[in-house]
Amino acid sequence: MRTLVSTFGDGDLETVLLAMRSLPYDRLVLIGEERDDEPEGLAELRKLESMTGNEVLYERMDATGFMGLVEDISELIDRVAGSNGGRDDVVLNISGGTKLLADAALFAAFRLGVPTYHVTERMVRLPVMKGVTAKNRFTQLQSIFISSLEGPRTIADMVGALPPHSKQSLERVMRELKGMGLVSAKLENTKVVVSLTADGHEVRKALVASNGSNAA
Repeated sequence: MRTLVSTFGDGDLETVLLAMRSLPYDRLVLIGEERDDEPEGLAELRKLESMTGNEVLYERMDATGFMGLVEDISELIDRVAGSNGGRDDVVLNISGGTKLLADAALFAAFRLGVPTYHVTERMVRLPVMKGVTAKNRFTQLQSIFISSLEGPRTIADMVGALPPHSKQSLERVMRELKGMGLVSAKLENTKVVVSLTADGHEVRKALVASNGSNAA
C-alpha cells in the first residue's frame, strides 16, 4: 500500500490536492499541529477520498519544540511504513501546515531517507537521500558554505568570512552545489554573487537544525 504523508493546516486544501494528483498513493495521512478543532478543508478532503475508497488519516502532533516535532513525525512515518511493509512505499509532501511543522517534517525525511516533495504551482522533489542525515549528506565545506548563505553573498565576502578557505576552494564548492541545484550564481559589477535556490533553503534549514540539536 502506497502512503502519501502530507503536512496540513488551514488553507492548504489546494496544495494537498495538487500533491494528490501528482503522486500515486492508496492512503493519505495528514499531519497537523495540536488544536481543538480540525483544519479548514479536512472535511472536504475526507469527502473526496470517500468517493474513491482511499483512506484518510489525520494525525495531530502535540510535541512542543522543533526536535520534539521531528521525533513525533519520524515515529509516525515509521509506524506508517511498518503497516505498509517498508519506507519505500511512503512519500512525504511538506507544502502545508506551519513553517515549523514543514521544517520538522523535512528534517525527519532527511533522517529516514523518505522521498520528499514540495508542491505549490509545481512539484519539486527535495534532495533527500536514503540512509543519511542532512549533515552527513554533504562534505564539511559544503555544509559550511550552505549554512553561511542567509542571503546572497559574493565569493569575495565568503572568503573573508570563512577562513582559512581559499577563493579557489569556495568556487569549487559553489560549482558542486550548483550542480546539485542548491545554489545559483550571477555576475554583478564584476563580482560573483551566490544565492540559495528554493531547494537550497530547505537544505539549509535541516543543516542548521542538525547543528543545533548536536550542540544541545
